[in-house]
Amino acid sequence: MGTDRVAALVDSLRARGERITTARRALLTALAEAGDHRTAEELAAEVARVHPEVHRATIYRTLDTLRRLGVVEHTHLGHGPAVYHLADEPHQHLVCEDCGAVAEVPPTVFRPLERALARDYGFAVSSRHFALVGRCRECSQGRDAI
Repeated sequence: MGTDRVAALVDSLRARGERITTARRALLTALAEAGDHRTAEELAAEVARVHPEVHRATIYRTLDTLRRLGVVEHTHLGHGPAVYHLADEPHQHLVCEDCGAVAEVPPTVFRPLERALARDYGFAVSSRHFALVGRCRECSQGRDAI
């Protein structure tokens, strides 16, 4: 699936007139194969393992370009560094402030809130950028048992 996903993303970029560089293809591959969110540092290390000729600064610039093009999203999952994931499977994030577990939820979960904020305050939310922090079910149950 990773190769098909990367091929579809590459085709999409080409159709928009974008160049397909080694760094772009390597980053898309690393993200598709990650199966999880990765920091820029982790992605740079993965690309360097396969393509040592790609400079770390190029990775950071490429991540920013792919984010600007809407192919990659970055999210802040609490206090750590931003993490990146492919934007072709939209989701929101819930982070447990006790154990650090991250749950991905469909964006439809936040639609009623987004509509209410737009209606009541004229505010358009971009909820993908930050995670909602709280307690997961296991930590909430554990806390109740104390």
